[in-house]
Amino acid sequence: MAERFLSHPRRAVAAGGSLVAAVAVGAAVVPSGPLGVDGSWAEAMGDAESAALKRLALVLNALGHGWWFAVSLAAIAVVLLVRRRWLALAAFALAESLSALSTTLLKLLVDRPRPPGGLVHPSGSSYPSGHAAHAGVTFVALVLLFTAPGPRRRLWWVLAALAVVAMAWSRTYLHVHWLSDVVAGALFGVGVALLVFGAAQLRRR
Repeated sequence: MAERFLSHPRRAVAAGGSLVAAVAVGAAVVPSGPLGVDGSWAEAMGDAESAALKRLALVLNALGHGWWFAVSLAAIAVVLLVRRRWLALAAFALAESLSALSTTLLKLLVDRPRPPGGLVHPSGSSYPSGHAAHAGVTFVALVLLFTAPGPRRRLWWVLAALAVVAMAWSRTYLHVHWLSDVVAGALFGVGVALLVFGAAQLRRR
């Protein structure tokens, strides 16, 4: 049975390509310091500090890298492998790899300093957020992989969006990214997922 990830794969490819291009253009113009909204958001995060929110942010931080990151990706890949969904597995692997490699390259090219006073100590520069990009590409991929196109997907899209927003929030709460970094990262991950899965469906046709 042919994989059908999207109702309109051509639109997904166009939308995904536009998001990826926008983040790439942003890399060329983003300042080394914070934008106006970045500073205001960072101050708001500082004012909202609490033990419970810090624990939540640290859990999300752990899920976005290291062993938890690797195990979550491997679990999804194993499910696709067991079900013999070869195109889905290839698209998932390509989307995750492309997102990770591209954000790493953008970080090297932009070399934007991270905000001061981080509660954790990640490596690399600030733009774009790798955690937010990972959340964007992974949660969009999960919706495309395990739900059918149509109205019933709306709830899953809402849940995926909330998960991406939560990861993006955690990076600013921990003072390791500016708001513009996480917005760019999330949009980049979403764009890569739409681009890859849309292109995979069109190629299959």
